[in-house]
Amino acid sequence: MADDDTLLFEQGMAALEKGAYEEANQLLTQCYLNKKTFRLNFLLATSLARSGAFKDAAELAEEYLIEYLKNNEYFKKYILFNTGARRFIYLKKLLCSIDAYLSDKERTNFVELLTEEEERYTKANTQKLAKMRKEIMHCGQGAVYEQRSLFQKAYFLPSSLFIQVGEYLLNDPDIHPLIKSNILDDLRILNISQEISFSSLDGQKHVVIPARLHALEETAVYAYFKDKLQQSDNLVLRDKQWNEVKLQLIILYPYEKKIVQPSELWLQVLLCEKQVTGFSMQIQNWLGLLRKELLAWQI
Repeated sequence: MADDDTLLFEQGMAALEKGAYEEANQLLTQCYLNKKTFRLNFLLATSLARSGAFKDAAELAEEYLIEYLKNNEYFKKYILFNTGARRFIYLKKLLCSIDAYLSDKERTNFVELLTEEEERYTKANTQKLAKMRKEIMHCGQGAVYEQRSLFQKAYFLPSSLFIQVGEYLLNDPDIHPLIKSNILDDLRILNISQEISFSSLDGQKHVVIPARLHALEETAVYAYFKDKLQQSDNLVLRDKQWNEVKLQLIILYPYEKKIVQPSELWLQVLLCEKQVTGFSMQIQNWLGLLRKELLAWQI
């Protein structure tokens, strides 16, 4: 460290040790901006968390997630930063994604810590959570933009409530299909192994086991369209077109593989560069519904 940075660091540590967290936040933030390291990240995140700024602490720590994962004690702190920010679903999904790399003891310790924090928060916020749950479960009564905003609150619910709310929204015919597709993918990542029913884009009830669903990003149709569009030299147009195609695939999930084919023809159809002709009436109906929902989402 340069002399000025060393002084800032020493002052920041002194403030942290005596509990002057606002002062420590300012000093350690300046140190971190001057030179980002894992050590400074952890110290600043710790100071932010102790001052009650859990959201800032969690987002900061995420910059060095790989380093936190390398040490169990640091990772426990990472869990606490995020439970303080009520990022319960994020943590559940993270633990599921690294499950294959955990020992039985590590898995038990991390899951128990997260469960304890969820239960503590639930018991201390019964009325608040009941109000949030009701508000989110009735978001289908609002316009699509209102649904999008309200549903984001679900990710700050304890996991048991998130799953409960998710199942309810999946069966609400007024919820936009893109939100339902995201819920299904969340439940897939959370490895939910019981049957879940949902009202699909076609208006029919379907039953799936989320844990057995595929990841959209790993499908041939997703890879084909992404590769084709990334060949364009026009970065702005490329990103716009890919976002439009990707949204349509998400809306069709988990049945996009049965409806869309990885072909130039389908790419032109999804980009509205070609008329929908030569397809079966069933496919044409799907495309009509798809374009209607895409337009509603983009308004």
